[in-house]
Amino acid sequence: MKSRSSIIFALAALVVGIVIGGGGVAALCGRFTNRFIISASAAEAGTTVHILKQLRAGNTTNAVEELEMDLDEDLMTLGSFLDNPRGLKSDSPYNKTLQMARDYRIQFPHNSSSPLIDEATAKAFGLLDAQQGH
Repeated sequence: MKSRSSIIFALAALVVGIVIGGGGVAALCGRFTNRFIISASAAEAGTTVHILKQLRAGNTTNAVEELEMDLDEDLMTLGSFLDNPRGLKSDSPYNKTLQMARDYRIQFPHNSSSPLIDEATAKAFGLLDAQQGH
């Protein structure tokens, strides 16, 4: 009987430890995620304000070039993180976004001043071809 009580006590302690530990991890991850989202939103808002000011001042060429650079950065990120074309479903929002960006770049060709950036954006578009079996 004594060993049964010890086992129940040990299991209860284990469950309590898992719950408390899981709560701590969840809180830590939640704070990290919040900070990441806040930082990304603040950076995006700053960029948007800068571009809006350029547009309102009539500097459309500069505003378009900055948006093209933003698109390059986003495509580089997508190409880096979506490195498995088989995981890219044809109806996913990522696929649709990549297709929309590629259609835009076909209509309005753009090359950056960096071959590395151009290569990275081509890699992102290559995910569409690989996913479609081309």
